[in-house]
Amino acid sequence: MDFHAVRLLVNDFQRSLTFYQEVLGFSGWYDEKQEYAYFEEKQIALFSRTRMNKVFNQDCKDLENDSTYKHLIQFEVENVDQMFLDLRAKGVVFLNDPHNQTDWGSRVVHFTDPDGNLIELYQSIRE
Repeated sequence: MDFHAVRLLVNDFQRSLTFYQEVLGFSGWYDEKQEYAYFEEKQIALFSRTRMNKVFNQDCKDLENDSTYKHLIQFEVENVDQMFLDLRAKGVVFLNDPHNQTDWGSRVVHFTDPDGNLIELYQSIRE
C-alpha cells in the first residue's frame, strides 16, 4: 500500500479551487465536471462533498449535511479486492464494497480508522 494523497472534501469546489491555485499558488490538473482537482506535487486533492456522497451506500452518513468527514486519506494498492478481503478478515468494517468509478479511472473502497478518519483504497483501472 502506497500513500497517494489527502483529499479535502469541499462544499464549494470552485471557491476552493481558486484558493488553492490563485492564493496558495498550487499547480495541478482539475476536472470541473467531476469537481475534482489534484495537486500532485503537494499530494493534495480537492473533491466535492456532494460528489463524494454519491459514492457511498444509501445507509451511510450523508456527507453533505455531516461535518464528520472533512478529508480523505487515499492509498494506492495493486488489488483493491484482495486488500478488501485481507482487511475485512482483520476486522475492518467497510462503508461500501469495492466498486469501479469509471469516470475517475479507479476501483475504490472506503472505510474509517478507529478515530473516524475516512480512508480510500484505490487501484487505477485506466488503460
